Amino acid sequence: MRMNRKPSLFAHVLDQLGGGIVSGAHDATGMLPREQDLCVMLGASRTVIREAIRVLSQKGMLHPQQKVGVRVLPASSWNLMDIDVLDWIWKAGGHEKYVRDFLEFRLTFEPMASYQAALRAPAEARRNISLLCDELIAANDRLQRGGSREAAIDCDIAFHTAIFSASENRLAHYLGALVSHMLRLQINETTDPPHEFARGLSLHRDVANAIATGDADSAFHHSYDLVRMPYEGYMRRVFPDQPISHANLRAVGIPELVDHASASGRRLAGAKLSADGA
Repeated sequence: MRMNRKPSLFAHVLDQLGGGIVSGAHDATGMLPREQDLCVMLGASRTVIREAIRVLSQKGMLHPQQKVGVRVLPASSWNLMDIDVLDWIWKAGGHEKYVRDFLEFRLTFEPMASYQAALRAPAEARRNISLLCDELIAANDRLQRGGSREAAIDCDIAFHTAIFSASENRLAHYLGALVSHMLRLQINETTDPPHEFARGLSLHRDVANAIATGDADSAFHHSYDLVRMPYEGYMRRVFPDQPISHANLRAVGIPELVDHASASGRRLAGAKLSADGA
């Protein structure tokens, strides 16, 4: 028989301190209470308190100073890709700007990862992306019949992280893994309206097909459109009075850079596909 395990005292202390920082419990002083006071408040030993402070310092939330105390750092210093930090932000409310910022980050980062995947990905990685797209569409069909929304989100995350990995760019691969928790929170937020999840399926298929055939230009543009759709919908729904960062790609010159590499890119992708198929 499996028993539900209670969180450890350390986990409890970490959650209380981290959640308190995010909710602004120490904004008035900008400092944590004294160590001995924290021990009494949280029912923990000095060892546990010190370890929690050390971990929160690594997350960019605290800065211990000798003979001064532990300074609470502003939100601009927090590690926003840290799972605990993100969860504390979501629990505290007011996370809408983080969703907006993450979508704008994806608009910059993800289309180029798709472009590179179309150029560089091995045949197996291309097939895997297409299969993950099939699984995503099947998961959405089950969702429409009352199936698990969480399972559909899992398939969506697997699809996007597979593209980051297939880009054969080590930084993109690392960032893809790093942002997976934020991606989950964002997808959960932006697909909350009924049937919103299904809107982007055709663009997922377009991206997968472009990568499979080595069409880097199309992979870039379909990926941009795929991220832009939830971004624009979220901005209109949550920030109706704010301007939308709706970049005209031709105006900012991105396709000119892509077009400049198109001929050589297609040759490289064609050579890659031929070599993998040999």
